[in-house]
Amino acid sequence: MRPRLLVALLLLLAAAGVCGRLGVWQLDRAHSRSQAALEQRRAAEASTAPASLDDVLAPQTRFDGDLVGRRVAVRGVYSAAGQFLVSGRSVGGRNGYLVLTPLRVSAGAGGTQPLPAVLPVVRGWLASPDGARLVPPPGEVTLTGYLQASEAAGTTDLAAGTTDAISSGELANIWGGPIYAGYLVAATSQPAQADGLTWLPPPAPPGGAGLNLQNLAYAVQWWIFGGFALALWSRLVRDEAALAEESSGPRARRDP
Repeated sequence: MRPRLLVALLLLLAAAGVCGRLGVWQLDRAHSRSQAALEQRRAAEASTAPASLDDVLAPQTRFDGDLVGRRVAVRGVYSAAGQFLVSGRSVGGRNGYLVLTPLRVSAGAGGTQPLPAVLPVVRGWLASPDGARLVPPPGEVTLTGYLQASEAAGTTDLAAGTTDAISSGELANIWGGPIYAGYLVAATSQPAQADGLTWLPPPAPPGGAGLNLQNLAYAVQWWIFGGFALALWSRLVRDEAALAEESSGPRARRDP
Protein backbone atom coordinates (compact mmCIF):
# COMPACT_ATOMS: atom_id res chain seq x y z
CA MET A 1 0.00 0.00 0.00
CA ARG A 2 3.01 2.32 -0.23
CA PRO A 3 2.41 5.33 -2.51
CA ARG A 4 5.19 4.57 -4.97
CA LEU A 5 3.98 1.00 -5.41
CA LEU A 6 0.41 2.20 -5.91
CA VAL A 7 1.64 4.63 -8.57
CA ALA A 8 3.63 1.81 -10.21
CA LEU A 9 0.54 -0.40 -10.11
CA LEU A 10 -1.57 2.22 -11.87
CA LEU A 11 1.08 2.80 -14.53
CA LEU A 12 1.61 -0.92 -15.17
CA LEU A 13 -2.14 -1.60 -15.29
CA ALA A 14 -2.50 1.21 -17.82
CA ALA A 15 0.38 -0.26 -19.85
CA ALA A 16 -1.19 -3.74 -19.72
CA GLY A 17 -4.55 -2.29 -20.82
CA VAL A 18 -2.94 -0.49 -23.76
CA CYS A 19 -1.09 -3.67 -24.78
CA GLY A 20 -4.31 -5.68 -24.53
CA ARG A 21 -6.19 -3.14 -26.67
CA LEU A 22 -3.41 -3.11 -29.27
CA GLY A 23 -3.55 -6.91 -29.36
CA VAL A 24 -7.30 -6.80 -30.02
CA TRP A 25 -6.72 -4.22 -32.77
CA GLN A 26 -4.14 -6.45 -34.43
CA LEU A 27 -6.52 -9.41 -34.18
CA ASP A 28 -9.21 -7.35 -35.93
CA ARG A 29 -6.63 -6.46 -38.58
CA ALA A 30 -5.83 -10.16 -39.01
CA HIS A 31 -9.53 -10.85 -39.67
CA SER A 32 -10.00 -7.93 -42.06
CA ARG A 33 -6.82 -8.60 -44.06
CA SER A 34 -7.71 -12.28 -44.40
CA GLN A 35 -11.21 -11.39 -45.57
CA ALA A 36 -9.77 -8.90 -48.08
CA ALA A 37 -7.41 -11.58 -49.40
CA LEU A 38 -10.34 -14.00 -49.73
CA GLU A 39 -12.35 -11.42 -51.70
CA GLN A 40 -9.36 -10.85 -53.98
CA ARG A 41 -9.07 -14.58 -54.64
CA ARG A 42 -12.79 -14.79 -55.40
CA ALA A 43 -12.55 -11.83 -57.77
CA ALA A 44 -9.57 -13.43 -59.54
CA GLU A 45 -11.47 -16.72 -59.90
CA ALA A 46 -14.54 -14.92 -61.22
CA SER A 47 -12.45 -13.17 -63.87
CA THR A 48 -11.06 -16.44 -65.27
CA ALA A 49 -12.94 -19.02 -67.29
CA PRO A 50 -14.27 -21.94 -65.21
CA ALA A 51 -12.80 -25.39 -65.79
CA SER A 52 -14.87 -28.01 -67.56
CA LEU A 53 -16.34 -30.58 -65.21
CA ASP A 54 -14.84 -33.24 -67.49
CA ASP A 55 -11.35 -31.98 -66.65
CA VAL A 56 -11.64 -32.14 -62.86
CA LEU A 57 -14.11 -34.87 -61.92
CA ALA A 58 -15.60 -38.00 -63.45
CA PRO A 59 -18.72 -39.87 -62.33
CA GLN A 60 -18.29 -42.61 -59.76
CA THR A 61 -14.79 -41.41 -58.79
CA ARG A 62 -13.38 -40.18 -55.50
CA PHE A 63 -13.98 -36.52 -54.66
CA ASP A 64 -10.63 -35.06 -53.56
CA GLY A 65 -10.62 -32.39 -50.88
CA ASP A 66 -8.81 -29.88 -53.10
CA LEU A 67 -11.89 -29.81 -55.37
CA VAL A 68 -14.00 -28.09 -52.70
CA GLY A 69 -14.92 -24.66 -54.01
CA ARG A 70 -13.55 -25.37 -57.50
CA ARG A 71 -15.40 -23.32 -60.14
CA VAL A 72 -16.55 -25.47 -63.08
CA ALA A 73 -18.89 -25.37 -66.07
CA VAL A 74 -21.27 -28.15 -67.14
CA ARG A 75 -24.16 -28.74 -69.57
CA GLY A 76 -27.14 -30.98 -69.03
CA VAL A 77 -30.90 -31.36 -68.61
CA TYR A 78 -32.71 -31.02 -65.29
CA SER A 79 -35.04 -33.75 -64.08
CA ALA A 80 -37.71 -32.06 -61.95
CA ALA A 81 -39.25 -35.39 -60.94
CA GLY A 82 -36.44 -36.17 -58.51
CA GLN A 83 -36.11 -32.71 -56.99
CA PHE A 84 -35.70 -32.28 -53.20
CA LEU A 85 -35.91 -29.47 -50.70
CA VAL A 86 -32.97 -29.59 -48.30
CA SER A 87 -34.20 -28.31 -44.95
CA GLY A 88 -32.36 -26.45 -42.23
CA ARG A 89 -30.12 -24.29 -44.44
CA SER A 90 -29.62 -20.59 -43.67
CA VAL A 91 -28.57 -17.69 -45.89
CA GLY A 92 -27.93 -14.27 -44.41
CA GLY A 93 -29.13 -15.44 -41.01
CA ARG A 94 -32.49 -16.62 -42.38
CA ASN A 95 -33.45 -20.27 -42.15
CA GLY A 96 -34.89 -21.95 -45.24
CA TYR A 97 -34.41 -24.61 -47.90
CA LEU A 98 -31.97 -25.46 -50.65
CA VAL A 99 -33.49 -26.59 -53.95
CA LEU A 100 -31.62 -29.75 -55.00
CA THR A 101 -32.26 -30.93 -58.56
CA PRO A 102 -30.68 -33.82 -60.53
CA LEU A 103 -28.90 -32.73 -63.70
CA ARG A 104 -28.43 -35.36 -66.41
CA VAL A 105 -25.06 -34.29 -67.76
CA SER A 106 -24.77 -34.01 -71.54
CA ALA A 107 -22.22 -36.21 -73.31
CA GLY A 108 -18.91 -34.40 -73.66
CA ALA A 109 -19.81 -32.00 -70.84
CA GLY A 110 -18.96 -34.07 -67.84
CA GLY A 111 -20.13 -37.60 -68.65
CA THR A 112 -18.70 -40.36 -70.81
CA GLN A 113 -20.83 -43.18 -69.43
CA PRO A 114 -23.32 -45.10 -71.66
CA LEU A 115 -26.09 -43.57 -69.52
CA PRO A 116 -26.13 -39.83 -68.73
CA ALA A 117 -24.37 -39.23 -65.41
CA VAL A 118 -26.31 -37.49 -62.66
CA LEU A 119 -24.91 -34.38 -61.01
CA PRO A 120 -26.71 -33.10 -57.88
CA VAL A 121 -27.18 -29.35 -58.34
CA VAL A 122 -28.18 -26.84 -55.69
CA ARG A 123 -30.09 -24.37 -57.84
CA GLY A 124 -30.65 -21.86 -55.05
CA TRP A 125 -32.30 -21.09 -51.73
CA LEU A 126 -35.81 -20.09 -50.67
CA ALA A 127 -37.29 -19.17 -47.32
CA SER A 128 -40.38 -21.39 -47.53
CA PRO A 129 -41.64 -24.14 -49.86
CA ASP A 130 -43.37 -22.66 -52.89
CA GLY A 131 -44.21 -25.09 -55.67
CA ALA A 132 -44.60 -22.30 -58.22
CA ARG A 133 -40.94 -21.39 -57.78
CA LEU A 134 -39.47 -24.88 -57.99
CA VAL A 135 -39.83 -25.73 -61.68
CA PRO A 136 -36.36 -25.88 -63.27
CA PRO A 137 -35.62 -24.47 -66.74
CA PRO A 138 -36.65 -26.91 -69.51
CA GLY A 139 -34.26 -28.27 -72.10
CA GLU A 140 -30.47 -28.17 -71.99
CA VAL A 141 -28.88 -25.65 -69.63
CA THR A 142 -25.31 -24.45 -69.22
CA LEU A 143 -24.26 -23.92 -65.63
CA THR A 144 -21.27 -22.55 -63.80
CA GLY A 145 -20.87 -23.13 -60.11
CA TYR A 146 -18.74 -24.39 -57.25
CA LEU A 147 -18.09 -28.01 -56.36
CA GLN A 148 -18.79 -29.23 -52.86
CA ALA A 149 -18.14 -32.58 -51.21
CA SER A 150 -20.99 -35.00 -50.58
CA GLU A 151 -22.43 -34.96 -47.08
CA ALA A 152 -23.18 -37.84 -44.76
CA ALA A 153 -26.50 -39.59 -45.31
CA GLY A 154 -29.46 -37.99 -43.57
CA THR A 155 -33.22 -38.40 -43.37
CA THR A 156 -35.17 -38.32 -46.64
CA ASP A 157 -38.94 -38.17 -47.06
CA LEU A 158 -39.71 -39.25 -50.64
CA ALA A 159 -43.42 -38.44 -50.34
CA ALA A 160 -42.77 -34.90 -49.14
CA GLY A 161 -39.73 -34.43 -51.38
CA THR A 162 -37.53 -33.28 -48.50
CA THR A 163 -34.16 -34.27 -47.10
CA ASP A 164 -31.76 -32.85 -44.55
CA ALA A 165 -28.51 -33.86 -46.28
CA ILE A 166 -26.95 -33.85 -49.74
CA SER A 167 -25.53 -37.35 -49.92
CA SER A 168 -24.50 -38.73 -53.31
CA GLY A 169 -24.64 -42.29 -52.01
CA GLU A 170 -28.19 -41.85 -50.77
CA LEU A 171 -29.27 -39.98 -53.91
CA ALA A 172 -27.87 -42.73 -56.14
CA ASN A 173 -30.42 -45.12 -54.64
CA ILE A 174 -33.21 -42.69 -55.60
CA TRP A 175 -32.00 -41.13 -58.85
CA GLY A 176 -29.99 -44.05 -60.18
CA GLY A 177 -26.45 -43.81 -61.52
CA PRO A 178 -23.84 -43.21 -62.51
CA ILE A 179 -23.61 -40.27 -60.12
CA TYR A 180 -20.93 -37.76 -59.15
CA ALA A 181 -19.40 -38.01 -55.67
CA GLY A 182 -20.14 -34.41 -54.82
CA TYR A 183 -22.55 -31.70 -55.86
CA LEU A 184 -22.58 -28.33 -57.62
CA VAL A 185 -23.68 -25.04 -56.08
CA ALA A 186 -24.96 -23.20 -59.15
CA ALA A 187 -23.80 -19.61 -59.67
CA THR A 188 -25.04 -18.85 -63.20
CA SER A 189 -27.48 -20.49 -65.60
CA GLN A 190 -28.12 -20.17 -69.33
CA PRO A 191 -30.99 -19.93 -69.95
CA ALA A 192 -31.63 -18.06 -66.74
CA GLN A 193 -33.81 -19.53 -64.02
CA ALA A 194 -37.27 -18.00 -63.96
CA ASP A 195 -38.28 -19.14 -60.48
CA GLY A 196 -36.67 -16.34 -58.50
CA LEU A 197 -34.53 -18.54 -56.28
CA THR A 198 -31.78 -16.85 -54.27
CA TRP A 199 -28.28 -17.73 -55.46
CA LEU A 200 -25.94 -18.98 -52.76
CA PRO A 201 -22.74 -16.98 -52.13
CA PRO A 202 -19.45 -18.54 -53.25
CA PRO A 203 -18.30 -21.06 -50.64
CA ALA A 204 -15.44 -20.16 -48.36
CA PRO A 205 -12.28 -22.27 -48.67
CA PRO A 206 -11.87 -25.15 -46.20
CA GLY A 207 -11.29 -23.69 -42.76
CA GLY A 208 -12.82 -20.35 -43.76
CA ALA A 209 -10.89 -17.21 -44.54
CA GLY A 210 -8.47 -17.90 -41.69
CA LEU A 211 -6.33 -15.20 -40.09
CA ASN A 212 -3.45 -13.15 -41.42
CA LEU A 213 -0.48 -14.72 -39.64
CA GLN A 214 1.61 -11.53 -39.46
CA ASN A 215 -1.09 -9.54 -37.67
CA LEU A 216 -1.92 -12.54 -35.50
CA ALA A 217 1.74 -12.68 -34.40
CA TYR A 218 1.65 -8.95 -33.59
CA ALA A 219 -1.47 -9.48 -31.48
CA VAL A 220 0.21 -12.25 -29.49
CA GLN A 221 3.28 -10.05 -28.97
CA TRP A 222 1.20 -7.20 -27.54
CA TRP A 223 -0.57 -9.56 -25.16
CA ILE A 224 2.78 -10.95 -24.03
CA PHE A 225 4.00 -7.39 -23.36
CA GLY A 226 0.86 -6.81 -21.27
CA GLY A 227 1.62 -9.97 -19.32
CA PHE A 228 5.16 -8.73 -18.70
CA ALA A 229 3.74 -5.50 -17.21
CA LEU A 230 1.63 -7.48 -14.75
CA ALA A 231 4.54 -9.80 -13.99
CA LEU A 232 6.73 -6.74 -13.29
CA TRP A 233 4.21 -5.50 -10.72
CA SER A 234 4.26 -8.89 -9.01
CA ARG A 235 8.08 -8.82 -8.96
CA LEU A 236 8.13 -5.30 -7.48
CA VAL A 237 5.79 -6.38 -4.67
CA ARG A 238 7.88 -9.46 -3.90
CA ASP A 239 11.11 -7.46 -3.86
CA GLU A 240 9.54 -4.82 -1.59
CA ALA A 241 8.30 -7.51 0.78
CA ALA A 242 11.76 -9.12 0.85
CA LEU A 243 13.41 -5.78 1.66
CA ALA A 244 10.89 -5.11 4.43
CA GLU A 245 11.56 -8.52 5.94
CA GLU A 246 15.34 -8.01 5.84
CA SER A 247 15.11 -4.60 7.48
CA SER A 248 12.88 -5.87 10.29
CA GLY A 249 14.79 -9.10 10.92
CA PRO A 250 17.83 -7.78 12.92
CA ARG A 251 15.65 -5.62 15.19
CA ALA A 252 13.49 -8.66 15.97
CA ARG A 253 16.60 -10.64 16.98
CA ARG A 254 17.86 -7.88 19.32
CA ASP A 255 14.61 -7.72 21.26
CA PRO A 256 14.44 -10.12 24.27
